[in-house]
Amino acid sequence: MRRRKSGRIALCGVLCALAMTLMLGGSVLPFATFCAPAMGGILLVPIAMECGMRLAWVSYAALSILSVLFVPDKESAFIFVFLLGHYPLLKAYLQRIPWRWLRAVVKTVVFNGLVLACYGVVLYILPIQAIVQEFAHTAPLALAGLLALANVCFWVYDAALNNLIRAYALRMRPLLRRFL
Repeated sequence: MRRRKSGRIALCGVLCALAMTLMLGGSVLPFATFCAPAMGGILLVPIAMECGMRLAWVSYAALSILSVLFVPDKESAFIFVFLLGHYPLLKAYLQRIPWRWLRAVVKTVVFNGLVLACYGVVLYILPIQAIVQEFAHTAPLALAGLLALANVCFWVYDAALNNLIRAYALRMRPLLRRFL
């Protein structure tokens, strides 16, 4: 029993370290502002499946604090905190909604609300000057187009997450069970 618990905690630590490494590496590459938080969020899925939702939420909180403190690209850190870091965990609760159309509406509303909250914090509460200037020089119609494109990317991310969760449950979980 003790070996299983220590193995799960070790798995959690290794995956959190890998997620933090991705977040730090995402600051080096300009196009990884959105990719690094998405990949970091995906790494919380095995933690949730192997160690439980409680430890996954604790891992998300720890990664969020470390990202805000240490990741040089603050936009990437806030995207992890508000949007893509907790979505794989939140998805487990949203999947319980019985009707597909209602589930889709709730996911869309939650995502758009979180986008507005994220950029509200970045622009007004903790103004990051580079992003404030970028938004000031962008037309409102272009910002609406970016939000529409973000919704398309969100649905692609959601579908990819479905496939990754299914593949992990079928292939990787039985393999990992030997070692935990």
